[in-house]
Amino acid sequence: MKWWIFPLAMMLAGSAQAGASWIIKPEGLGPYKVGARYENLGKTFGGLEADKDITLDKVCRVARSKRYQNVEVTFVKKVVVRVDVAGGFGTERGVRIGDPAIKLQRVYGDAVKPHPEHADWLMVETGDRELAIRYMMHEGKVAAIHAGKRLQLQTLEGCK
Repeated sequence: MKWWIFPLAMMLAGSAQAGASWIIKPEGLGPYKVGARYENLGKTFGGLEADKDITLDKVCRVARSKRYQNVEVTFVKKVVVRVDVAGGFGTERGVRIGDPAIKLQRVYGDAVKPHPEHADWLMVETGDRELAIRYMMHEGKVAAIHAGKRLQLQTLEGCK
């Protein structure tokens, strides 16, 4: 057995554990935070898959994490503006995919508001209203959690 295999295995195990401990916050998830650069995320944390969606002018792009398949990242001008999570992680208040809407009311109180145009989107904004978390609901349960700039959480696609 080669001498370098054990340290490599330990390093890979450590990076997997780091992802398991990440918490969704209004600014994003782990290294996938508002303000992070496309180039940096494309080279670290397993990289990014080829852009899933990209506007013709290449200003807005959406890419999935290669390592964390439940994480999609929206970039505007190659800077993270939104992170969409479809499973595997919870928020700093303990909300996870599958939790009932009543839990949101319990942990956020009056801070949780329905989106004016989409009754199944529940929003929690930061005090300065710059960042937010959007809970996508389906049949009264959390189906996805999106975090980032409030403006990019106003549409399904995420580019404004």
